[in-house]
Amino acid sequence: MTILKARTIYLGSLIGDLQRDNTATFHFLEGELDSDPGPGIAGFYDPPYYSYYRFPRTFSATDDDETDILAAYEQLDEAIALHGPFDGVLGFSHGGTLAAGHLIHHAKMSPGQAPPFRSAIFVNSLPPFRMHPGQRPVIEQGLEGWIRIPVVNIAGAMDELFEFSLALYRICDKSCSSFVVHGKGHDVPTDKKNVAIMAGAIRKLSVKILGVW
Repeated sequence: MTILKARTIYLGSLIGDLQRDNTATFHFLEGELDSDPGPGIAGFYDPPYYSYYRFPRTFSATDDDETDILAAYEQLDEAIALHGPFDGVLGFSHGGTLAAGHLIHHAKMSPGQAPPFRSAIFVNSLPPFRMHPGQRPVIEQGLEGWIRIPVVNIAGAMDELFEFSLALYRICDKSCSSFVVHGKGHDVPTDKKNVAIMAGAIRKLSVKILGVW
């Protein structure tokens, strides 16, 4: 299973577990735009912070704001063209929001075409949203029904943004998606118990999309 991974620095233990038995190989893609911390990041991770587009998006969107996010989707498309195809995409927090938004954008703009990925893994991620500085995210409208591939949604039981991880799961295709909870907050656990929970769900996804073990 070959995965394009967005937001790479937080997932080392999980990646190591999946690579140990060749469940997955990874191609890494990082954001390059200097950014404020997104929701749930400040206090968990030290600066500097980098994003794929200006993040979080506010309600005072401009043409430049839209150009930013389209450029981020183009960055994903270029990675697929140069290094793909990929069996899946994996993103943590902002990386998962980017991946979900890209899947939705592709489905809306290219009806009838195959999705850019065969599956997705969202870790502590939110659906596409906007927010005023210092306030809670507000999920964008019109997201339901566009993510039609198998998805593993992973959330933290102690994450103050848990409800948004659940909201992302709810816009995915329930017939082929799962919702998995680890015992930590808005971070990626490194302890064996929680890594096993996350890796186990991803291994089941691999079996589903590849039909092999």
